[in-house]
Amino acid sequence: MLPRPLADDLLHGTLDRLPHTRDRLSYVLAAVHALSTHDQRHLLLDDLDHSHATLLVRRTGKPIHTVYLDELTHRLARQWLAERHRLWPTTSPYLLVTARTATDDTQPPVSIQAINKPLRAHGHQAGRLRVDRILNEAQHTDDPLHLIRLFGLSPRTAMKYIHAAHPHRSQSDPITS
Repeated sequence: MLPRPLADDLLHGTLDRLPHTRDRLSYVLAAVHALSTHDQRHLLLDDLDHSHATLLVRRTGKPIHTVYLDELTHRLARQWLAERHRLWPTTSPYLLVTARTATDDTQPPVSIQAINKPLRAHGHQAGRLRVDRILNEAQHTDDPLHLIRLFGLSPRTAMKYIHAAHPHRSQSDPITS
């Protein structure tokens, strides 16, 4: 099934309505940088480079993907780290933590529910925001390499988004037709 965009009115104002810094950061990581809940759960503190405004995303069996942080994301990351340190001066290696995962280093990374629950209260899911962001970018280009570089997608996934965004340019495959 090809991805479909979210209605613009669903996204408008969401960031301002999220009361917690971690939730705003998570929203931006999904809606702007197209990071999945899996990606977000496994982000490491050491992979956030403030001096270069980058964040490394490590995906099992795939090359490391570098996210270049825009001003908003970088500001939210700094605010989150200050808040996190104030609330729980923890040694957890993960960027995103909750009260539970911050206080016990044996805890797994933050849960999918911890990321999605605050977003659901506003009608969103991180995975759906991710799809919308990639599709939006694909509508502005028909270059799969751009999507691969920007979001760390596989070639097959990049082509899926290109076809969804530009169905009139897609030719049917004579072998499978």
